[in-house]
Parts: sequence; structure tokens; C-alpha cells
Amino acid sequence: MLALLKRYRELLLVAALLLVPLGVFFAHAKNPADRSPLDRAILWLTTPVERVVGWAIRSAVGVSEGYVALRGAHARAGELEREVERLRLENQQLVAERLEAERLRKLLGFAETSPERTHVGARVIGVRLAPAGLQLLTLDRGADDGISRMMPVVIADGVVGRVHTAYAHTADVLVLTDRNSSIAVRVDRTRARANVRGVGKTDAARLDYALRTEDMIEGDLLVTSGTDGVFPRGLPVGKVTKIDRNPHGLFQDALVVPAVDPTRIEEVLVVTRWERTGDVLPAAYVPEAGK
Repeated sequence: MLALLKRYRELLLVAALLLVPLGVFFAHAKNPADRSPLDRAILWLTTPVERVVGWAIRSAVGVSEGYVALRGAHARAGELEREVERLRLENQQLVAERLEAERLRKLLGFAETSPERTHVGARVIGVRLAPAGLQLLTLDRGADDGISRMMPVVIADGVVGRVHTAYAHTADVLVLTDRNSSIAVRVDRTRARANVRGVGKTDAARLDYALRTEDMIEGDLLVTSGTDGVFPRGLPVGKVTKIDRNPHGLFQDALVVPAVDPTRIEEVLVVTRWERTGDVLPAAYVPEAGK
């Protein structure tokens, strides 16, 4: 008998695996009143197994659904993060465009308030503001656009500098804070004359040739006098600070805070022509042949 069981054990196992579910199925299918003792025994034995299997299946389904949902949540989070980054970049671009529009509107308004002048608008495409050497801004306009050496360069806030070198399609501007820059100015309040000279720092300049007897106080606005043959009169240059009235000598010393920060300039106006009511005409404004 034992040998017979060993011989047919696989067949018997398959038969049991088939008969047990069938027995459970038929036992469940019967009306409770019609179930035999064998049916009730089968149900009594299989109910715990069914519960365990059902719990295992439900747990597996729950874990699977949770995993799928978690993957979906991660995917949606990634999409939202990319969308937020895209919107942030768009917002930065819109802010930059708005600021540019405001600057251009300010420049246009400044140009319209000075109909006696002709301007060429230009963008700053290069910056060289090291303390040693020339402090230059490079513009995207040049001689082909009517720009030549010594022309004033301004923005609505005041003087930027003057054209140092004009090439065919670009131009270098010597900023007012360069050591080689000197601008004839007046004190706007008292009309006292002086010169503003660069000291190689982008946030400071020096006041030269201001007579010690002149009335000057900290905070006085300095504007171009129009007597140096380069700049039209009345353009803001800077404000007086740290006055030092020497007890001896003809002049008083002072520092100047420039009206324009050359490190923050993006667009400028080059003054190509103006009505010079008493201003000196610089010879450099007459373009030479072949330049």
C-alpha cells in the first residue's frame, strides 16, 4: 500500500488539489439546510484557509495598488516640479523684459525731452571696469551708425562717459569714473564751476578746481557746464560728498558720488548732435574721411 502511494503520489496530489476546491465550491453552493455533515466539515476546515488566502490576496492587491499610486504620485510630483521650474523661468524672463521696457521707456522719454539733440540708442555688450587700465563699456553700435570719437554717452539718470574708440559696428566708451576722464561741471545750486575727474573706482570720483571761496555743501548736484567741448550743458554728473576746505590754497577738495553706476548699465544713448547755444563744438565731432 505504501509503495502504491509513493508510486502514485503525484497523481493523488493533483487529484486532491482538484477535488478539494470542487468540494468547497459545492458545499458553498448548497443551501445551509441541505448541507451534509461532510459539507459542514469541509467548510469548517477550509474557512480559516479561505480567510488567510483572502487576507493575503487583499494585502497583495493593496500593496500593488499603493505601489502603483506611489509611482503615479512620484511621476506627478516630477511633472509639477518641472512645471514650476518652467513657470519660474518664464516669470524671470517676463520680469527682465518688463525692466528692459521700463529702461527703454525712460531713455525714450529722456530723448523726447531734448529735441535739440540727436541720439543713437545702443546696448552694452562688453564691460571692462578693472581699476587698472582703461574702464570701458563696449556698445553694439559704431561708426556705421553715425558714432564717432568723443561723442557723449548718457542715460536718463545722467552722464555715462564719452566714446573712446569707434569701430565699424561697435564702440568703446570711456566711463566718467576712469582716471583719464575729466568733465567740466557746475554746481546746480550756485552755478560754481569745477571739474569731475575719475579715480578708477566705479562708485566714486574727485572734484577738481573748485574755488575755496565758492559756496558748496554736501549733497549739491553737479551738472555738465557745456564748456569742455564734449558734453551738452545740464546733464547730471554726480553729487558732492566729503568736502575738505583747505585752510590754504585756491581750491577746496571733495569727493563725488556719480549719478550713474557703470556696472549696472544695459542700454545707453549716444548724443550725435545738439544745438549748441554757447557750447563749444568739439573738433572730434567732424568725422574724418575713411573713419
